[in-house]
Amino acid sequence: MIGRVSPLVGVLSLVLVTLIWGSTFVVVKEALGTIPVPLLLAVRFTLAASTLAWAKWDKRAVVPALVLGLLSFAGFATQTAGLTVTSASNAAFITGLSVILTPIVARVWLKRALSGRIYLAAVVALAGLALMTLREGVESINGGDILVLSTALCYALYIVYLGEVAGKVRGTSLAMMQHLPMAGLAWLWAAPQVGKLATVPVETYLAIAYLAVVATALVAILQTYAQRVVPAHLTALIFVLEPVFAAGFAAVLLGERLGTLGWIGAALILVAMLVAELRLPVPARDRLAPRDGG
Repeated sequence: MIGRVSPLVGVLSLVLVTLIWGSTFVVVKEALGTIPVPLLLAVRFTLAASTLAWAKWDKRAVVPALVLGLLSFAGFATQTAGLTVTSASNAAFITGLSVILTPIVARVWLKRALSGRIYLAAVVALAGLALMTLREGVESINGGDILVLSTALCYALYIVYLGEVAGKVRGTSLAMMQHLPMAGLAWLWAAPQVGKLATVPVETYLAIAYLAVVATALVAILQTYAQRVVPAHLTALIFVLEPVFAAGFAAVLLGERLGTLGWIGAALILVAMLVAELRLPVPARDRLAPRDGG
């Protein structure tokens, strides 16, 4: 059993978590050159569920796990499919819009009050998104960007719903059980392509193992313990670094370049995320719940 960690170790752990999330965009982008989207997701979710198999079954988590599994599957499916078309950098920053969409979804779904800074953040984020996707003209908008925008909405729905059910069921059980419908749906989607598994190179399987074991299981443990000592408002600010890390990995490993307008747009999205999340400390019951990697 891991003991209580210090605030400094907690902050460093969350930075590591964010770094890992940022790396997943490049890992997925590279893997998609040798494996179809449905098969990548099927293997990833199955391995993640197996890694978390030690968690106890909680019958109270059945319905929440099904709902979260559906939302998470939709998020991963649209993001992974989007990465076959758009760049890793674009995907990371567009996915980051879930930070702005989450309180808006909570307002529409749960009728929660929405502060003026959220509307400001939404306008700034929209301007940033426009600069990123239109930096080479209207013709530069691609289906991948639109798919990843759907990912941001799915993640926002996921976060809001998770916040409603997380305290009512065993956390480790919920983390494991939601991967079961995710894996089931992915295998149904991948069924016509199962024969291609034999042609997938070992390097791709190692990449998927990293996504499942490190970016899912290890991250869940690190985040769970870190957020016991790091306040939610600081956690949210650290998570803003995710698309920055992703863009860095994409630049170094894939040679991607956002260009001047792209970086201005990315900066506006980061500002919008900060505006949306910069707030006074909140009660422990409102702390962010662990989520899967990007």
